[in-house]
Amino acid sequence: MNVPLTGIEGVTVVSVGEFSARLRGVFRRVRAFELIGVSGEVSEFTERSNGVYFTLKDANVVLQCFAHPNRARTFPKIALGTAVIAYGTVRVADWRSRYELLVNDVRLTGIGELFAQYEALKERFRALGFFERARKKPVPAFPRVVALVSARGKGAEDFQTTLSARAPQVRIEFVETRVQGIGADVEIADAIDRAGRSGADVIVLARGGGSYEDLFAFNLEPVVRAIVRSKQPVITGIGHTGDHHLADDVADLACETPSNAAQYLAQQWQRGGERLSRLSAQLDREMRDQLARALQRADVASEALTRTWERTCTKRRDRLAVLERRLLAHNPSHRIAQRVAPLAVRKERLVQAAERYFAQRTGALELASSRLTSSDPLKPLERGYAIVLRDGRALRDARDSAPGDEIEARLFVGSLTARVERVNDDG
Repeated sequence: MNVPLTGIEGVTVVSVGEFSARLRGVFRRVRAFELIGVSGEVSEFTERSNGVYFTLKDANVVLQCFAHPNRARTFPKIALGTAVIAYGTVRVADWRSRYELLVNDVRLTGIGELFAQYEALKERFRALGFFERARKKPVPAFPRVVALVSARGKGAEDFQTTLSARAPQVRIEFVETRVQGIGADVEIADAIDRAGRSGADVIVLARGGGSYEDLFAFNLEPVVRAIVRSKQPVITGIGHTGDHHLADDVADLACETPSNAAQYLAQQWQRGGERLSRLSAQLDREMRDQLARALQRADVASEALTRTWERTCTKRRDRLAVLERRLLAHNPSHRIAQRVAPLAVRKERLVQAAERYFAQRTGALELASSRLTSSDPLKPLERGYAIVLRDGRALRDARDSAPGDEIEARLFVGSLTARVERVNDDG
């Protein structure tokens, strides 16, 4: 029933139900609303017993959607953020006082299709065991040659700049390839195979940031299988922090960015140098301890030998004295002289044998002490030699330094700090 609103002439007041009915009639009169496709990104998705409720959004605009259970069962797998086209009829939901799209069908579009492809490939590779940690190879502690598979650009430049600054001793072999576009996955796989034949210790697969579509080549099967079959360990540094690809899942080590991959390799060398310094110090301590223990054992042995010799001599002298008394008591003097003479000879032999034994033991002890002293790593420094260090590492090749580098010369007493003026390669 229409009731004129007092005071505002020409304005009609209707009930809520009639307002909803009029609005529903408006939608029905527009044929385009009978079946329409609406594209957007899924921002909410709720499954209930009476159907599926979800929301499509586009910029700052949202559309409420509903699908009956029998229709929802035919939809593809939908995750939050998936781009779709929802087909259905616009209707007025009286009980919620809003309009909504009654959805009959949903199709993935754009990134949504790529996401579905990503999920299918992920499940396939998982079933093949490509993600198992047991099949992954360890990264060597001191890689001398690194093969960088990438396109020329910021990602490759960041990797090369970072690694050259932090670990200049590492040689980078650049294996160029396209990293996006149709067929890029096949070219990346071929580049990984070529990098494996280059003799590198490690392969780094890197590229700078980009859109989801630009980076999708790193999810495809040729790239994944090339990483799996590589005999060298493969490190990935693809895109920006937060980006993730199937290539990262199968790689032996996944880093967030190309710079992070370079930092990891540099840290391997740094940790190795620190460990070498610790082992060198430990070796020095152990050699000194071994020498001290050997000298202590020699002192103990010498004292024991001396005590044994003294006891033996005392016993022999006592025995000799007893025999002499017996001879004097029971035999004429000439027989005493005959008996005493052999005893004197035996006494002389015993003295000579003891002297030879002491001489042999003393020589062996001096030889052992000489060997231990010659093994002392600091002994050459007493003769005027020096150990030249750069960044805490001992230099063996002049080509490992450059003019301007600061070096340290460790002497027998103290050390000197100097700067390289010229490198002479007399090799």
